[in-house]
Amino acid sequence: MRGIIPSLHTPFSKDNKIDIDSLKKLIDHTISSGCAGMLVGAVAGENSSLSFEEKKILIRESIIYNRSRVPLIVSCSAKEQKDRIALSLLAKEAGAEWFLCQAPDNLSGEELLKCFLEISEVGPEHLMIQDLSWTDNGMKDEDILNLYKNIKKFKALKIEVQHSGPKYSRVLQATNNQLHLSGGWAIMGMIEALQRGVHAFIPSTMEILYNSVYNFFVQNKFEKARNLFFEILPTLSFAHQHIDISIRFYKLLRKREGIFETSICRPPISDFDKFQNEEAQFHIEKIIKLQNKLLNN
Repeated sequence: MRGIIPSLHTPFSKDNKIDIDSLKKLIDHTISSGCAGMLVGAVAGENSSLSFEEKKILIRESIIYNRSRVPLIVSCSAKEQKDRIALSLLAKEAGAEWFLCQAPDNLSGEELLKCFLEISEVGPEHLMIQDLSWTDNGMKDEDILNLYKNIKKFKALKIEVQHSGPKYSRVLQATNNQLHLSGGWAIMGMIEALQRGVHAFIPSTMEILYNSVYNFFVQNKFEKARNLFFEILPTLSFAHQHIDISIRFYKLLRKREGIFETSICRPPISDFDKFQNEEAQFHIEKIIKLQNKLLNN
């Protein structure tokens, strides 16, 4: 999986249920825009607001409709180990080949290894571990390497921490570039990450733009890649003030694109106030114009 692997937002209908029709539109859009894969039911998908039954529906519907057209990664992250194990088992039974699980921030060393050994025993063939921290550097390098050496299914690491750049390089070097490495929330450092050799990026929308940046870079059109990315940066500056703002904004974009029927988010994500909404609409129209320009070239 080299390139863009969007973390899909979970669409909700007007009666606040998972909107399967919009989900199918999103999957088709992700594939038709040339993405390398997709991630379902993660933080961007408001997984903390989904019941276990809703997660089952989301996983099964996504896998069935995707029909193995692109790699699909199922998020099995949860607060409790029993739920991580149950979701990992469900992902395997549903036919998933890849599953993701966030490293619990209260575990390290042998306890962390035990946690992931239990998960990997019941889950699909390929495990992506999410190294996520909003406040610090996330997992210790030695813990990552301990998991890499002892868990056969551990094939990929998604890094979303402070000071992501140097950590990308350290992990790539320590694993001899054999561990698949991706960046998510740190997408604002995409150009630097590409230069460091990161394999994939996991944003949540704007696939047309991110795919173009990535393709320009791998084609050695570095100036084009940088110039296009710089056109996106003001929008990222607005959307990435907080994860809740990001989800709210990108769902508005999905509705504007005609992919989602609604832009409904579940608590604790609140509506934008007047000023946020005005700014959001400005950026949405800018992104639509940029995407149309690329599609028409």
